[in-house]
Amino acid sequence: MSKKRTIIVGGVAGGATVAARLSRLGTEREIIIIERGAHVSFANCGLPYYIGGVIEKESSLLLASPELFRTRYGIDVLLRHEVYTIDPQQRTVGVTNLETGENMQMPYDELVLSPGAAPLRPPMPGIDLPGVMTLRTVPDANAIRRYIAEHGVRRALVIGGGFIGLEVAENLQLAGIEVSIVEGGSHVLPPLDAHMSTYVEELLAAHGIGVEGGQIAKGIRRCENGRLQAYNDTWSSAEVDLILLSIGVRPEITLAQNAGLRIGETGGIWVDEHMRTSAPGIWAVGDAVQTTNRITGQPTRLAMAGVAQKQARVAADDIAGRPAEFRGVVGTAVLRLFGTTVSMTGLNIDTLTRSGDTDYEYVDGHHTQHVGYYPGASPIHARLVYRRSDGKLLGYTAIGESGAARRTDVVAALIACNATVHDLAEAELCYSPQEGSPKDAANLLAMAAINNLEGLHPIAHKEDITDESFLLDVREVAEVLQAPYPGAVNIPLSQLRGRVQELPHGQKILVFCQSGVRGHTATALLNNMNYQAWHLSGGYLTISR
Repeated sequence: MSKKRTIIVGGVAGGATVAARLSRLGTEREIIIIERGAHVSFANCGLPYYIGGVIEKESSLLLASPELFRTRYGIDVLLRHEVYTIDPQQRTVGVTNLETGENMQMPYDELVLSPGAAPLRPPMPGIDLPGVMTLRTVPDANAIRRYIAEHGVRRALVIGGGFIGLEVAENLQLAGIEVSIVEGGSHVLPPLDAHMSTYVEELLAAHGIGVEGGQIAKGIRRCENGRLQAYNDTWSSAEVDLILLSIGVRPEITLAQNAGLRIGETGGIWVDEHMRTSAPGIWAVGDAVQTTNRITGQPTRLAMAGVAQKQARVAADDIAGRPAEFRGVVGTAVLRLFGTTVSMTGLNIDTLTRSGDTDYEYVDGHHTQHVGYYPGASPIHARLVYRRSDGKLLGYTAIGESGAARRTDVVAALIACNATVHDLAEAELCYSPQEGSPKDAANLLAMAAINNLEGLHPIAHKEDITDESFLLDVREVAEVLQAPYPGAVNIPLSQLRGRVQELPHGQKILVFCQSGVRGHTATALLNNMNYQAWHLSGGYLTISR
């Protein structure tokens, strides 16, 4: 009996993982990866750090060679070959050898599409000028490095303040280049809400990287001095030597569209929970596919290597006849920027508000990553979002020098299990003086949420402050003198019991301290004494932004 043939279009995270998994599940099929690039498996997440010299050698980015696939897994790899057509009825693909121009038809029994996504290059004037570049592949990174060296680049503009844009900005600066960022939205890192992004913008500013928000570049021009400048009708950037476009990616769906495969409403290839497309015998994985948000149940796309690899495992198992399902994504991501970790999972309050959802609440905190008495304690600026009606976890953001990603991973896992703030409050997390606290930073936010849900601890936020609000600052006098909050009455917590008569009965009192802990205590005290007190969650560190 002849072997079945599985053809995989595209390597890197998705396609390469499908191939390797299939080979481990049996030897009854011929597996061929067709990759139009020069590398079948490379670390595209490491490309910004290769530009900055943190990763010194190109070879460090190359994860597996065609020879390794052949000798270790029995998989054939065709590099610099491109699939240009699919015939789902005849189960054949048309393939072009990009080196020779030769075309051939190849039959398949199973076909897996892993074409990925390409950087957006909008049709605007100047987009093809020398020095206007994108970053997606190893050759892209090498081209940027060469351009910097050959043209003596001293100043660069990054258009787009997403993950890749910020990583590139940091690494260009590490290479000794003055960098600025322009972002079309109101703030950098759109997956964050506007408030949490302020921590990132402050971090960038502290390291000399300026950000211009709310500016969409409509064109790029060459100035008389030879430098480049981005512009729109009312704005123009500084003149720079290099422009890096990082304004998002588009799924590579042309091949699937031409083959008559269903495209989802988000613009990605439609797949079911087994990663099967609408055509029998064809699966799809990775950045090009549409998946489901596990919290909302709505279709979405998420271009992440970890998601692609998990989808690839499901596709391989399904092809091999093993039961497997991909249940969707919650949207977990992390960025390390100038020694600070920015991590997030789930939904943020801006996303919920835009969707019309009002059944949510959130708490802010600035607890340290481990006990304060052990040297090196530093705050994790965090925001936990949950359902007001049932306490279900909806989202979490954590930003800090240490320990932020660990807490985000915990919340991400709980969100995937439809857990509530009660589950997070009870979660047994690692504790030692060097690693955590008996009540971990993540536990404490969940406990604050529970107190709010149970009516023990009313929560307020910066947007609740009005001209008529009675603001009570319970910080010590020295703290207030160093960083006052306009319009607030200062009664330190240490004096509150003896001066409570100075507060108005029958009026809503908004209470805050520096980071939230003393404010929580003061709010509980006042409510127990029949005052109408609400705690400004996160304290001064939150409301002052």
